[in-house]
Amino acid sequence: MTKKQLILLTLVGVSLLSGLSSLTAQSSEWSESKRKKGIQVLTRPFAGSNLDEFLGKTEVDASIAQVISLLIDPASCKNLYHQCKELTVLSGTDKKSVVYLRNGAPWPVNDRDLIMDRSFEQNEKTLATVMKIKRLDSNARPVPSGVTRMENFEGVWRITPQTNGKLKVEYQAHFEPGGSVPQSVINLVLTDTPYESLLNVQKLAEEGKHKDAKFDWIKEPTKTNPN
Repeated sequence: MTKKQLILLTLVGVSLLSGLSSLTAQSSEWSESKRKKGIQVLTRPFAGSNLDEFLGKTEVDASIAQVISLLIDPASCKNLYHQCKELTVLSGTDKKSVVYLRNGAPWPVNDRDLIMDRSFEQNEKTLATVMKIKRLDSNARPVPSGVTRMENFEGVWRITPQTNGKLKVEYQAHFEPGGSVPQSVINLVLTDTPYESLLNVQKLAEEGKHKDAKFDWIKEPTKTNPN
């Protein structure tokens, strides 16, 4: 092979790889699936899975501690998390705990459950706070009859102070439900779960639930006087 042929072959290879990289990058871009009542829901392909991940975004006028309290309140199963049937803390503290979760599903699909690790972290400089949730391989609670244990679940709630004095609240997650679930149900879950949950966060914050909450491990942004 001549030097000219080798250079030409190299250029063709680089061109093909560039095209492939472009397709890969494009496939990971978020696509909007819903925008309503100040809430935006996005989805995108998740590497190694046939199911997309979702991302919901909104803004609320609340303190960081108030939003955290709403997320960990035992009553949140009924008044915040979409399709939640049971949310029980098995061990730990408010900052880090092991939690049992059971979600309902439309007939004839089985309910799904899992045991997960739930923990909070806050950036000392920006005060951005995250609640990380991830499935644990645990048998601390047996699987009830007629329920399918989820094969995987990983998500995060982000609470980020904004310059307008409000908080940006985001809910991002990906799951593998296990068993057989119709695509129509999956599509509903990907959109309704973040939308309805964030809508409830908005509602509860506006009602002032847990507005006086405080945690010694959470710092709040300083409120500036517009005058």
